[in-house]
Amino acid sequence: MGQYWQVVCPSKREYTTQLFGGKLSELLFSSWANILCDLIEHEWAGNRLICIGDYLNPDHLPATIQQDNLHLISAESDATSKPLRYDVVEEEFELWSYEEEEEAATLTAMEESVSPKIRVPRDLTTSQYVFKDKVPSGITLGHIVLMRICWSSDNSTSIAGGGYLAEGVWAGHKFDIVDADTLENMDG
Repeated sequence: MGQYWQVVCPSKREYTTQLFGGKLSELLFSSWANILCDLIEHEWAGNRLICIGDYLNPDHLPATIQQDNLHLISAESDATSKPLRYDVVEEEFELWSYEEEEEAATLTAMEESVSPKIRVPRDLTTSQYVFKDKVPSGITLGHIVLMRICWSSDNSTSIAGGGYLAEGVWAGHKFDIVDADTLENMDG
């Protein structure tokens, strides 16, 4: 079993998930992580991201989301606030998706062939980054971020031993992806 997950960019009121729902194992073990990587490099660069499970209790959000008082404002009235919850996000936010998930599978390969520079995901909130060559083969930049931004009140992830992923250390942080030669004053 396990819950369904969606990556949310609260400040842009946008979210994405795998077509037909996304269990965490499905998100991690498919080409979907390339979509996330593409969004972090472009549309969502520098914004807070959190991957919320559908068992999330809105009172159990990470401090990075709570301290900024991020909440959803209803489209009907600026005075009506709604908590950051899976079902509310589906109703109120715009869904980012690719026409074909196979298109996402080719993103990383195309980018690597066009841009041989080393790309690095940066957590701008904590000034941390991860070099791809320091992680096992087959793990992409999208996987690295996704495994650290998940958040739920329930640790069911549909991954054996993956309960720790439900409270990711980077959940609610700001991200971008840059060339490695531009890194300054950050912890690797």
